[in-house]
Amino acid sequence: MNYFKDIIIGITGGLITFCITSTLTETWDIQLPLWIWSIVFVGVFGLGYAIYRLFLWYRVRRIISEFTESAFGDSFVYTWKYKKSSNGRYSTYGYEPTEIRTKKTLSEMNNERVHTCGHEVPEDTIKLFIQLIIITNVNKKMGKKLFPLLEYLHWTENSQRHNLLH
Repeated sequence: MNYFKDIIIGITGGLITFCITSTLTETWDIQLPLWIWSIVFVGVFGLGYAIYRLFLWYRVRRIISEFTESAFGDSFVYTWKYKKSSNGRYSTYGYEPTEIRTKKTLSEMNNERVHTCGHEVPEDTIKLFIQLIIITNVNKKMGKKLFPLLEYLHWTENSQRHNLLH
């Protein structure tokens, strides 16, 4: 995504440089009022912003469609769905995880012929995990800063290394 931003900045800088150079060398033969040039520049910036938002929307939709189950530390595997919510506590890019449940039902986990290992994780912790993982996958710069926090959260849910903290 940084390349796209660099391309937009390069094109805009090239247009500004061309306008200044043409004005100073008096080879400017296009007679347009300043308000038209202002509209053109605002249009170029608006188009760049719209394309950026389109790429962001596509990236978020792709991640949300793929990321619907996970285990945290050595916990059970959980599944969830997303709903549109822009003002929820754990809302990320307009989506919030809902219907969080273990992948296997309780009757499957209680079957003595099937070995089940893991532990339960509080729903708020799962929502925090999901929120942070989506942010790190969409925004790579922020992901570098949040990665130590995610590692710590996974460590807190690993009952093989220590007693659970919740």
